[in-house]
Amino acid sequence: MDSNDRNIALPTEPGEVVEAWDDFVLHTDTHGRVVRANDTTLAYLPGTDPVGLPFWEVLALATGTLAQTLDRYPPLQIHEVSFSEDHNFLLRIIPLPREIAPAGGHVVIATDNRPMEALYETYEERLEDNITAWADSITLFNALFDTAKDATLLVDESGTILTANTAAVGMHAGKGQVLAGNHVETLLGKRFRPLIRKAMRDIHPKDIHTEKVVALDSEGEGFPAEAILRKITFTDHSLYQLLLHDLSAQEELREGLRDKQAEVDKMNIALRRVIRSVEEDRQELREHLTNQVKAQMLPALERIAKADTAEIREGYKSIIEEQLVDLADDGSGELDPELLRLSPREVEVCQLIQVGRSGKEIAEFLNMSFETVQTHRKNIRRKLGLRGSKTSLYKYLRQKPSLG
Repeated sequence: MDSNDRNIALPTEPGEVVEAWDDFVLHTDTHGRVVRANDTTLAYLPGTDPVGLPFWEVLALATGTLAQTLDRYPPLQIHEVSFSEDHNFLLRIIPLPREIAPAGGHVVIATDNRPMEALYETYEERLEDNITAWADSITLFNALFDTAKDATLLVDESGTILTANTAAVGMHAGKGQVLAGNHVETLLGKRFRPLIRKAMRDIHPKDIHTEKVVALDSEGEGFPAEAILRKITFTDHSLYQLLLHDLSAQEELREGLRDKQAEVDKMNIALRRVIRSVEEDRQELREHLTNQVKAQMLPALERIAKADTAEIREGYKSIIEEQLVDLADDGSGELDPELLRLSPREVEVCQLIQVGRSGKEIAEFLNMSFETVQTHRKNIRRKLGLRGSKTSLYKYLRQKPSLG
């Protein structure tokens, strides 16, 4: 308890002073002898009736006179008095002004310090527990943050990256580079940067904002990603958690399924054409045989029936037994061996790149999104061994024979 814990409003009668306190309160005369005391006492002090005794003896202050006591324990101050190893109390000596007590004297207040010590120990234990829990929480957060598979960034209100996990550094930073200190917009395609700025400005705490974007890898190549933004609000500032989930594999899978479906559709069309062609050839052969029978075999049979000699009948028989067989051969060429690793759709993208088409034009021509075109470009460079190379895909393909 300190001097601000109690505001002393002294009554006009000394007796009221004594009764106004819950602590052990003594009212003394000018010589320091106790005139009156309240009913509260400290259990570890001598239990004798304090009235008539010097207050320093009642409180076991180990002093001999009033002057010595006031010298050791100056009035109007708070003093901690150790009674024993396990007990201590707070002492205040308040001189009574003549306006209140014409005869003079003092009010002496002894406050047991044990409850405050117990409270202090409780708060100390709780504070230590809270500090430990906070440290454990930080350790857990760092562990989860660093081991997350998606690129995860912690961003301040200005958009500056404060920290990035291992996945983010591996995906977006070059060798020996760091992301902290850079603006988060440098990780996104230009047309997606205003969307993230607006999301950071409009999002509310506990909300989750998702956006399909084109992110940039460590080489500046774009790839489709899903941006997941959360806002974390503190007392006087806010932070943002941004996850960039790579969608390249999903886009490649979807594109692969579309390619497979397109191949199946082409095969079905080709099969129908083959069946139709076979039917047409069969019909043509049937008509041809019919005409041959009418034009040659029937007259030959009629002549056989009318022939007089065996030699004539044998000649007509040879005509009937004649057969015609047509054989047709078909050949095919080969693709450049380096391009055999590409899917049919990737070959189409290469054809358009080779003739100088832009990504937007390719997307419109092949009826696909710009993000899907970027995914194809990324996969083509990887399959052709160009990842990490400064050679542009256009220059590389221009050196190859025409793919058209």
